[in-house]
Amino acid sequence: METARVFNIERFATEDGEGIRTVVFLKGCELRCKWCANPESQEFRREILFKKAPCTNCGRCIEICNQKAIDLREEFGFITNASLCNYCERCVDYCVNNARCVVGMDMSVDELIKEVLKDIEYYKMSGGGITFSGGEPLFYSRFIKECSKKLKEYNITTLVETCGYIDNKNMKEICDYSDYIFYDIKHMNSEKHKELTGKDNKLIIDNLIWLSNNYKGKLSVRYPYIPGCNDDTDSIKQFLDFIQTLDNIREVVFLPYHRLGMPKYEGLGRKYEMGDMKSLTTSDLQCISHMFKDYDFHFKIL
Repeated sequence: METARVFNIERFATEDGEGIRTVVFLKGCELRCKWCANPESQEFRREILFKKAPCTNCGRCIEICNQKAIDLREEFGFITNASLCNYCERCVDYCVNNARCVVGMDMSVDELIKEVLKDIEYYKMSGGGITFSGGEPLFYSRFIKECSKKLKEYNITTLVETCGYIDNKNMKEICDYSDYIFYDIKHMNSEKHKELTGKDNKLIIDNLIWLSNNYKGKLSVRYPYIPGCNDDTDSIKQFLDFIQTLDNIREVVFLPYHRLGMPKYEGLGRKYEMGDMKSLTTSDLQCISHMFKDYDFHFKIL
């Protein structure tokens, strides 16, 4: 049976598709977006996340670690060295303040279905369902396919959120089983895209073109609006002009930048590259709404 590495399951979500949804976050992504809200999603391996707020600096985690994998770093706290850690989880178990947690749990299809069916009445009542997010969930395309087939037996819809940086065969595998796809475009300029995410955008653009021509479900394209990265008029216009050339685009959604993921960078011992940039609100993006009138598709600022 197919398995996937899950790092979070969020119940009662209302902004990741229609109705009340359960969002299943899968671990692993090839992109390294500077603003990523889920840095713990990027590595495929399991990780130990340190939470500074409940920590009392007792140092017990260092004492009980046989691998000597935990360092006290002045700017971050008690951080795990992934190259030394064997994930025995003793430091997690011995922390009475719950300041340490394991990120990443392998689940089978049946295990996940059992978990998400706990809220089946909410899905039915609201027209909701299951959203697969990440990370890049399509690295687990077979797992998503098998889950989607089982969920259809209960008339539960599935949605996949993807950055598009994935082999096209993975994309094809889920197309007949997923009811919705949310597809992210970060930047139309390939060199700028590589600067912001670590990869160029050719594969991402090619996959979106393929989807627009072949996917029979509901396809939405999302644009993370990041100050100083892709918020200039030229970048937005290039994006909108490109989307205008495609078929089967249900809506275009702009996602205002936020910094909610910043504490998790600290917990992984990583620097947050966006610095002190402030979070944006929906009203902050009203300045670009005048651009929408020249295009045919439906717009939303989330």
